[in-house]
Amino acid sequence: MKPDLRSAWKNNVLVGDGAMGTFLYQKGFPVGISYEELNLTSPEVIEDVHRSYIEAGAVLLESNTYSANYDKLSKFGLEAKVEEINRAGIRIARHAAGEFGYVVGAVGSIRAGKRANLSSSELKRFYTQQFSALLEEQPDGIMLETFYDVEELHLALRAVRKLSGLPVICQLAVDETARTLDGLTLPEAFQILEQDGADIIGFNCRTGPNGIKRALKSLQGSLTLPASVYPNAGIADYVDGQYRYGASPEYFGQMAPVFA
Repeated sequence: MKPDLRSAWKNNVLVGDGAMGTFLYQKGFPVGISYEELNLTSPEVIEDVHRSYIEAGAVLLESNTYSANYDKLSKFGLEAKVEEINRAGIRIARHAAGEFGYVVGAVGSIRAGKRANLSSSELKRFYTQQFSALLEEQPDGIMLETFYDVEELHLALRAVRKLSGLPVICQLAVDETARTLDGLTLPEAFQILEQDGADIIGFNCRTGPNGIKRALKSLQGSLTLPASVYPNAGIADYVDGQYRYGASPEYFGQMAPVFA
């Protein structure tokens, strides 16, 4: 029997998976559709992506539920399928992860760095609905990722903490200033999230491996919780009708997403 997620990361570096959307785009699924709907319409495709990451050495998978909240899904007429899509996302990832892999329910920022016309009560309702559906399938933890401001991440973290004591990983997306969008320094942001009950705090996306390295450097001496490092491949170039990343695979292999 595998140890629970908190026990697993105490003495080991856990290697996470890579991007879902980029992989699906490479498989021919166009930008502008709901990739989360594929949990229902093409579950075998989603499982194939998950399995590819497991075969590459990942031990932790994120469910394909990043934008599976009421607000985002309503843009595709899928608002009535929030629960169905989220539950399917966990089941698919669990099947791919096998006996020894871990699955976290992925939940992304709804505002996505924009001051959308959504009240705090609406955000709480949308997050609570998504968390409730994910938790019904008993994931190993929850990942809150690509949050630009602490205000929204604080709200989401408190919402999930009212529902569950499972491990929660919080990931910020910061720019070159190493500050959150609402102006907090990274030590200030980490302190707030730790007080709110985060188990792991770190970074994903936005500025690629080098940007995340610089963000971590600014935290030297301030880290009291395990850190997550989950970079994207930086900024893509548009070459011959396709988006391509210029750095070598070996470089990004050194910056595999980890929880340490």
